[in-house]
Amino acid sequence: MTGKKNSSVGSKLKAAEKELTKGILRWAIKRKGMPPADEENLDRGSERIVEEAHRIVKTHSRGVWSELKKAKEEFVKASRGEDTE
Repeated sequence: MTGKKNSSVGSKLKAAEKELTKGILRWAIKRKGMPPADEENLDRGSERIVEEAHRIVKTHSRGVWSELKKAKEEFVKASRGEDTE
């Protein structure tokens, strides 16, 4: 796949995430009986939420990946009969 095609897919996915988030925000606002938010505020809010979600996933996935690598190394050492300490 070319870089341009990946970028296009990525931007489409991000736009879909943003639209889904806007829908959830609209639902939550309506459910609470609040007056509807204007599109500009919904756009800004959904953009912030999507960016924060991506940041959280990126931060936590590094830790998970690191722990998986460590577990794999311990497993390999144990299977070879080496000391894991």
